[in-house]
Amino acid sequence: MTEEVGRGTVLAGRYRVVDPLPTDLAGVSVWHATDLILDRPVRVRVLQSGAVAPALDAARRAALVTDARLVRVLDVGMHEGVGYVVSEQITGASLAQLVERGPLTPDQARAVVGEAAAALEVARRRGVHHLALRPAVVHVSADGRVLVSGLAIDAALLGIAHGDARATSRSDTVDLVRLLYTGLTGRWPAGRDDVHESSVQPAPVLDGAPVAPGELVADVPNDLDTLCAVTLGPHEDGPHTPGDLVHELEPWGEIRVGRFADDTDAAAGVGGAVAAAAAGGLAAPESDPERPTAPVRVARQSVRSAFEELPAGVPRPGTPPPAVPARGSSFPPRGDARGTPPTAVVGAASGAAAPPPSLPAALPPVARNPEPDLWDDGPGFTDDPFAFVEQEDEPRRRFDPTALVLVIVGIAVLIGLIFAARALFAAPGGEREPAAGETSSEQQPEPSGDAAPSPADEPSEEAPQAGPPPVIASVRTFDPTDPAGERVENVELAVDGDPSTFWFSYTYKAPDFAGLKEGMGLELTLAAESPVSGVTLHVNGTGGNVEVRATSGDTPTQGDVLASGTLSQDTLLTFSEPVTTSTLVLYFTELPTNPAGLFRVEVTEITVS
Repeated sequence: MTEEVGRGTVLAGRYRVVDPLPTDLAGVSVWHATDLILDRPVRVRVLQSGAVAPALDAARRAALVTDARLVRVLDVGMHEGVGYVVSEQITGASLAQLVERGPLTPDQARAVVGEAAAALEVARRRGVHHLALRPAVVHVSADGRVLVSGLAIDAALLGIAHGDARATSRSDTVDLVRLLYTGLTGRWPAGRDDVHESSVQPAPVLDGAPVAPGELVADVPNDLDTLCAVTLGPHEDGPHTPGDLVHELEPWGEIRVGRFADDTDAAAGVGGAVAAAAAGGLAAPESDPERPTAPVRVARQSVRSAFEELPAGVPRPGTPPPAVPARGSSFPPRGDARGTPPTAVVGAASGAAAPPPSLPAALPPVARNPEPDLWDDGPGFTDDPFAFVEQEDEPRRRFDPTALVLVIVGIAVLIGLIFAARALFAAPGGEREPAAGETSSEQQPEPSGDAAPSPADEPSEEAPQAGPPPVIASVRTFDPTDPAGERVENVELAVDGDPSTFWFSYTYKAPDFAGLKEGMGLELTLAAESPVSGVTLHVNGTGGNVEVRATSGDTPTQGDVLASGTLSQDTLLTFSEPVTTSTLVLYFTELPTNPAGLFRVEVTEITVS
């Protein structure tokens, strides 16, 4: 199979293989390639042997995780019996290349590993883990970004089995601390179960654990030294998830790409000048690595200043003033009787002493047309061609509608006052006063004592006092498998009153959450305890199922199901009878399908009634 893919091979009729790239995985070849359809460079992994099917499945799961710090998987497929995984290009040096010249500074090691931990926390919340972290898969690009490659794919190729959620999260977290150790010391603390080799020099071991970083390198902060010693020690101490490690490392500063400029150039195989241009001039000179680069300024010149540099006496271009013909004189369109050009007439009429700047002084006179001039010789014309536009001695009077409008408004106000007075002095109940000879309802004879009172005359029981109308005060997400909830950063968009914005959950491979959980949902907190008779959900998508209960997100399955149904664009969930409560839970037991064909919940707005 290895001979079927080489330079010039076109995979799946789309990706042309160009140049090979180094790799530390057996049975895998990595290539620079070109996407012939989109005309862009890509990175192709050709899986020639080993666990090809599990690796392709892992690549499909990794493609569902979206984060700028994770290398995106663009395509997965088979070509003549060989599997391939297409991803975006990886720029910048790996951590293994960066520590070849020596350890990183503590703040830079903290920043690089902190960014990698934040990316893997995003993947963990989607149920995807790396499980094969090593210095060769963490890269720092020329613009200061951290990129992590091989998510889930490398573990499948190496045959690393998945454990439960706690064990896999702990494994990734320990590997991240090992990367921190490498950044601080330039040594790789190999684990007991490592199935891959690293090009970084191994760390010394004492009593079965790596020597603390502070004993190998000076000026290691106490918190980082303790974090490495405790996590890599014989006990299961330290953080257990990448999110816990993020809290241990925060805050971290900006990654200074000037520190990695030369390593980035070596990894890319280009010269220092080309790499500096590609990085946008971010790499500082070696003499002063922290000196900021001066901003590029564009020279600008005003039009006025450009003409001020002309020699004296040279006319400046411009637009001459409009001609103003003198009254009582003829209007010569091509020159007067003496052959003077029209511009001379313009200058004389406007009172300008200087010649027109846009024409030379020695302009030859324009010869008159030998044909008769219709303006001067035609019958019925006066000497002044504009005689018909003379203003009248007395301006014409125009109609002013203000008085008419005021009269109409006054009549309307008067009519309104009349109707208001009639309504004010009308008889109670809206009935008119009885006319002469008529008997009003108050003058009707009273019924005899033997007659039974009508139901209307009986005193009615006092109606129960209704509580305040339900108003949503706040909303939060809950997830039985994660105390932090799901997509907590934009949950307020579900009740912001704007249908163009929406909260959405994570995306899953199946409507039953791909077997990862039984459900998740939203907890609505009302402004006060109020009677609620129904909930309306506006959702992007169709299908799935939702249940409404009068409980909290901590116990979403307790209490009676007030209403349930299938989700649609306008989902109305009406209770059989109103319920007085201060909290409601929308528990999604099955995911709908959004317009893009993905299994996730997209709630544009929620209202209660």
